[in-house]
Amino acid sequence: MFIYNGIEAHLSLNKWKSIGGEGRNSKVHIAHDPQLNEALVLKEITKKSLDDQKVTDYFLEAQILNEANHPHIMPIRYAAQDKDNVYITMPFYEKGSVNTLMEHKPLTVREIIKYSLDFLSGLLFIHVKGMLHLDLKPTNVIVNDNDRAILTDFGLARYLDENGFASQEWQYTQHRSPESYNTTDKTVFDDVYQAGLTLYRMCNGNEVFKNQHKILVEGNNFEREKIIEAIQKGLFPDRKFYLPHIPKKLRGIINKAMHNDPDKRYKSVLEIINALSKIDENLDWEYTRNNDANEHSWILDKEKSQITISLGKTNDEWKTSALKLTKASGRTTNISGMNAVFGNEEEAFKFLEGNFNH
Repeated sequence: MFIYNGIEAHLSLNKWKSIGGEGRNSKVHIAHDPQLNEALVLKEITKKSLDDQKVTDYFLEAQILNEANHPHIMPIRYAAQDKDNVYITMPFYEKGSVNTLMEHKPLTVREIIKYSLDFLSGLLFIHVKGMLHLDLKPTNVIVNDNDRAILTDFGLARYLDENGFASQEWQYTQHRSPESYNTTDKTVFDDVYQAGLTLYRMCNGNEVFKNQHKILVEGNNFEREKIIEAIQKGLFPDRKFYLPHIPKKLRGIINKAMHNDPDKRYKSVLEIINALSKIDENLDWEYTRNNDANEHSWILDKEKSQITISLGKTNDEWKTSALKLTKASGRTTNISGMNAVFGNEEEAFKFLEGNFNH
């Protein structure tokens, strides 16, 4: 229901299905708007979790972001409320989030850089406007119909005060910055850290990230203080682990963004954007993995040839090999120096890393 200049207007939406993204106080659905006759994303926030002032602030942020009309920030169609809930509607995009793309197939370095430059551009914009996002993760980076990434979900966003701080006690657990365990005051460095974690997951995949988090928790016997200590020492995520084809420059950028010491991170999102823009290595390797068969493969499809690098486990050994297909003749040849045997996957990855980053 809307009340505007004494006019009450009723809005009806038909929920089609939940699309996940349920947070501490919200649910997200695809809904059909019969008035506009189109599919929208409907975010439903319970008022029980928000006092009156926070409800007002949420609408204010939505209005500012909508009026900005930034190409890499999710536009908001309208906001409304009833007795129990606040409703925010946004366009629905078939491709879903970067997380959705990652679950379908690993991203190439070119895709990682493109989508990262997109969502970081949106993040830079809200920083200029004096706001922090504070909930950066692959599920909150949407890919629109033009294959460009846009930043969404500002439910935890807060304005910076005159001292450069924003108070926010709620955060996505696995993306909390090391310093957030000591204070609820957030700074630009919290967003920089979360951006770094998002890029890390885009490079290595969610499975690697989640397994590392499981090891962190179980390895410290579920003891909160030990887990926090490990995070604050920079032991999670594993800054030394990257898939072999990820360029060294990109690794360095990500590791600096998520440094456990905020003073050693990038001072602004613009610095990250400038650094990412200079990467021109290993852009188009297509990586796939078959966990059941313990197999990894990388394919580089060029105009005149196609190169395939393989890594697989046989008994207790990890073996690498590489083939080059010449398209004109259809002839396949072995690439010398790539046939090697290793005692474990880590050693094999190090060998391949040297060949990708020679």
